[in-house]
Amino acid sequence: MNKTTIINLLSTAILLCGTMSVQAETLRGTVKDAVTGEALIGATVKIAELENAAAVADMDGNFTIKISKGGRYTIETNYIGYEPSVMKEILISGPKEVVLEIALRENSTELKEVVVKPRVNKEATVNPSVLTGGVMLSMEEASRFAGGYNDPARLVMSFAGVSGDAGGSGLSIHGNAPERMQYRIEGVEVFTPNHFNDMWNAGYGLVSALNSNVIGNSDFFTSTFNANYNNALSGVFDVKMRAGNNSKHENILQIGTVSEELTLEGPISRKHNSSYIINYRYGFTSLADKLSLVDTEGSHMAFQDFSVKLVFPTKNAGTFSIFGVGLHDTNHDDPLKLEDAHSVYDASDNESKLTQILAGVTHKIHFDNKWTWRTTLAYNMQHLKSDMFYYGFALDKDGVVKSPLAYEDPADPKKNKYPYSQQQMNEDRLMINTEFAKQVTSKWLTQFGGEYSQRYFNLYYRAHDRLYATKFYPDKKMTEYAQMKDNTGLANLFWHNIFNLSEKFSLSAGVSGNYFLLSKDLSIEPRVSFKWEPDENNSLSMGYGLHSMIEKLDTYFYRDDNGNMPNKDLGMSKSHHMNLTYTHKFTPNLILRANAYYEYGFNTPVGINGSTYCVTNRYYNYTDEALVSKGNTRNYGGDVTLEHYMSRGFFGQVNFSLYKAEYRGQDKVWRNQLYDRGFMFKILAGKEWMIGKNVFNISAKYSIQGGMRYTPVDVDQMRARVNMGIIDDDPIYKDGEAFTKRFDPTGVVDLTVSYKINKRKVSHTFAFEGLNVLGNEAPQYQRFDLGTRDVRIDKTGISLPNIFYRLDF
Repeated sequence: MNKTTIINLLSTAILLCGTMSVQAETLRGTVKDAVTGEALIGATVKIAELENAAAVADMDGNFTIKISKGGRYTIETNYIGYEPSVMKEILISGPKEVVLEIALRENSTELKEVVVKPRVNKEATVNPSVLTGGVMLSMEEASRFAGGYNDPARLVMSFAGVSGDAGGSGLSIHGNAPERMQYRIEGVEVFTPNHFNDMWNAGYGLVSALNSNVIGNSDFFTSTFNANYNNALSGVFDVKMRAGNNSKHENILQIGTVSEELTLEGPISRKHNSSYIINYRYGFTSLADKLSLVDTEGSHMAFQDFSVKLVFPTKNAGTFSIFGVGLHDTNHDDPLKLEDAHSVYDASDNESKLTQILAGVTHKIHFDNKWTWRTTLAYNMQHLKSDMFYYGFALDKDGVVKSPLAYEDPADPKKNKYPYSQQQMNEDRLMINTEFAKQVTSKWLTQFGGEYSQRYFNLYYRAHDRLYATKFYPDKKMTEYAQMKDNTGLANLFWHNIFNLSEKFSLSAGVSGNYFLLSKDLSIEPRVSFKWEPDENNSLSMGYGLHSMIEKLDTYFYRDDNGNMPNKDLGMSKSHHMNLTYTHKFTPNLILRANAYYEYGFNTPVGINGSTYCVTNRYYNYTDEALVSKGNTRNYGGDVTLEHYMSRGFFGQVNFSLYKAEYRGQDKVWRNQLYDRGFMFKILAGKEWMIGKNVFNISAKYSIQGGMRYTPVDVDQMRARVNMGIIDDDPIYKDGEAFTKRFDPTGVVDLTVSYKINKRKVSHTFAFEGLNVLGNEAPQYQRFDLGTRDVRIDKTGISLPNIFYRLDF
């Protein structure tokens, strides 16, 4: 222990002499090196607003501060040779301990005793080598922000450049399809962890299985992400699960109209600082439907999920952790009422189930020479099965639909059901990810490692070419568009560095290499960015990166009429990203960010023989046509955000995005992408009041965005086909008008109101979380109405009010 550390310990001990009595609220945590994770013994932690509220980190980096009055406070952490840390507006209130993990970054001024500006918690990503394109998510905001819904994916929808739907957690970044972004949990790539993901639409889902009660502060990237992130084209959500409280058993019980959940956490062994955290949630919409809180339109959706993390520190062998996330969803529809059947889609019945499991183990060890090594082994699976049926309309002897519509057997609608399509998308992955990091000097941090995933899949998709085939064509079998049981792999190696060249200028540079075993496609991808901070109130950052991604595996195994698989040799889709961001601080709590970006995609799979299909417009589960990797995409635009960090109970932000998303196929004609909404505007504001020891919070968000693009239906051709007795599931679109139209904009209002009553041993929270409280619906589909023989626009957008009671004890 050096002289400076001893002085820090003695001075802090004197400071704390008057604070040894037991207090009502507790702040605990650890102070570690942001790169190596090494405990910073002797680091001082204090609450800025209170006298004599301070602590010093012990031999394991742990600290504890007890206070008599709850509230929101600023936590300041200092350690010689490191940048100070300032964590603003930390809520310390109630019997539940507040546990912080404070990561300090080594000061690049060669450990000289100079005044170093502090790093504020809202201004830095968890990954210490990121200079641009990323933002840190505070999970505390997921419960406080309107529309957060304790769901990190919902929280992200408040950010500039990110669009979503009221009825789903799918995230479209800069006009890209939701499936172009990647989720990572505990260091490995995972399937999109949204409930009902891929059941109907690719990359969507109702709510996320990620829960802010279990998730720690995480990073979200929208452009030019570092070399240690691969296999993504629009963005990366790098999710970290938090460790449980290793000194005290704590529980959360929540009962609401949408879901019930239980969270348990505490020490496994206080002596060895091991801990557990477990969360289970059962969700349903039937109760909310019966209470007239939500309209599920005849669908019965049930969902459940769990999360678990066990942490086992050792004295010399590093820290081991075991983690798991799982979800299970089911859906079935009510029998169709005749008066509700006006189109082919209306006359459908879907029975689906989805299961996801992630299970893994992580080992992290720190070495005396400032090396750290993390390795994660994991298993991840997604099994989806979906069967679709159609109700048979009464047809005349020539096979023409009668008008008005009628059932063949009105007495028993179930007898009118015909199988139309069957889908199975089962994929199992075995993964290993390893990463080394070293603070070589105070000015140079290096990271290198890699990931390999072996992917086992069992896919099939079959459907009838036309409806009622089993009735009028008894020998007609379903067309098999995909059937494959096999395995393949994806490998990645990377090296990334950050150089603090001066107090005002930092450079980040790296390279990633990706290899797709199926098509034997190799991609070498440079990544570089810099950040210039001329003074404390201004910064300018710029980045460039080449990124690649493999498509969903069913894309490669489409089977044509001759049984051939023309897509098997498709390689990885690729994209150049360029990003420029300017930040200005009007005050420490009022920040302006302006961002401009340009993305140019190539090797993008597109249709052949005049087809205008492109994978970036993929909306449904399966690809059912031959493709070639000769397409291009381009996404460009800008975002402006004015954000007010929480201060004196007030918080808020307003942002505006203007952008364009286009693609071109073999004909070299640029067309609008499906998710080219054009603009987004969001405004969020909230206020929190401390009423004695209790906390009252209200926040609201209004967002409006352009509608998705669509191709107009050729009404004349549809009428002619129906008159011929041919009824297809897919409409006929007008030639030469692909995605030329855009649905009307839609505005959505979210509202959160909560009141937390803090007692000595328990706290009670009563809350209302309303998603889309006004019930606004966005136009999303075109349907050909068999009754009117014309096109109608169907709207979607679920209003999901969750009224709940939460008990912390």
